[in-house]
Amino acid sequence: MQRKFRLADETDLHTCVYIAGVFHEGSQFRDVTTYNPEHAFEHARFCLNNPNKLFLVYEKDDRVVGFFIAGKHPVVWNHEHYVSSEELFYILPDYQSPRVAYRFFLLWEEWCRSHKVLFMSFTPTSFVDENIDRWDGFCHAMDFRRGGVYYKKVLK
Repeated sequence: MQRKFRLADETDLHTCVYIAGVFHEGSQFRDVTTYNPEHAFEHARFCLNNPNKLFLVYEKDDRVVGFFIAGKHPVVWNHEHYVSSEELFYILPDYQSPRVAYRFFLLWEEWCRSHKVLFMSFTPTSFVDENIDRWDGFCHAMDFRRGGVYYKKVLK
């Protein structure tokens, strides 16, 4: 059984779009937004070609089964200081494990350090209500601390 984490490439985009669709079906966004694979593909390509984005995939037995996208941008009050936020991260249900998520986060932190990022943020927005204790445990294990709360208002 081979496991591999690597930077995404053009050949991964269709698989990542499929995985993002699976994410959407089970997320809080499914009742609010429709999933448009063409738009998802455009966004995946944008992320792939943007030097301020980290786009990783996780392979198991030569099959991409998860991905992770984060971005880097300057803070509004000092353009020499950068922050990074996780944007979308999902692993197909049959392959989910804290170990895989942990590895994505370690690679993200490594990327952030090499890109002079001072602050990383992660806001789990889907599958959270039923798993809040697990997310808290995972985030604390990664040395993430609560930096606020997330509120939402659905306007549809």
